[in-house]
Amino acid sequence: MADPQGDRKFPAVIPLNVGGHDYTTSLSTLRKYESSMLAAMFSGRYHVIQDEQKRYFIDRDGDLFQYILKFLRDSEVPPPQAAVQVYKEALYYGLHPLIEILKSSPPVRAEYELRESLRNALPKYKEFKEKLVDLAYELASTSHCSEISVHQYREFLVEGLQAQTLSIRRDLTRDESTILIGPLNDYGKESQLEESMLHCVLYDLREEGFNVDFRMRESVCEYWTQKNKNNDIPMYHEFYDTVCCAFTFNWWPTKGVKKK
Repeated sequence: MADPQGDRKFPAVIPLNVGGHDYTTSLSTLRKYESSMLAAMFSGRYHVIQDEQKRYFIDRDGDLFQYILKFLRDSEVPPPQAAVQVYKEALYYGLHPLIEILKSSPPVRAEYELRESLRNALPKYKEFKEKLVDLAYELASTSHCSEISVHQYREFLVEGLQAQTLSIRRDLTRDESTILIGPLNDYGKESQLEESMLHCVLYDLREEGFNVDFRMRESVCEYWTQKNKNNDIPMYHEFYDTVCCAFTFNWWPTKGVKKK
């Protein structure tokens, strides 16, 4: 918020409270890059709130701020394992020199170029991941793990059918569920890319905290019959080169459990 009183004077040494973590740095360090949000915050044009100890408060991840401060002080780049998270913070703080450095790092390129492209190749990606998790929870009531089959096809064999499909088939007699999804967008026509895309789903699920494994199965040709919603006449969809895999969610810890 702009300071209605005009230029605000800051001390040469600035005490900070970033998300509950205390830091102390110089005013010149925070103003190092004029186009950054930190330089704007402490330019004197804005009112910056303070906590009870009179430390200037920034509502961001306090642990990650150490890497922001190290870059401002010594142009030190964060380690690879922190690159993606620090990249997000650098975007928030508007630190363009750090953003440009991190954009070329393998972890950030993998996350924002490769994996994002793979996500875009899968129709209804978010909905697919949500259905996968919902099915896993449903099956968890009867077992310590949940296995869901995924059949991913490339395109319709029937001419003129181009709609993207996300459906669930259940076999109650075998307590099995299969998610059918496809066809892929133009990016993912090759089987190697299809497998990489499914590994991207695995990566995202693990990032969210799920203990989940993944394995490919033998690809098959599929023939599926579905009734037309309007006149109840059977409408046949035929797919080829279906890529099959299975996601297994493990719900119980396995380490430290003694066998009787």
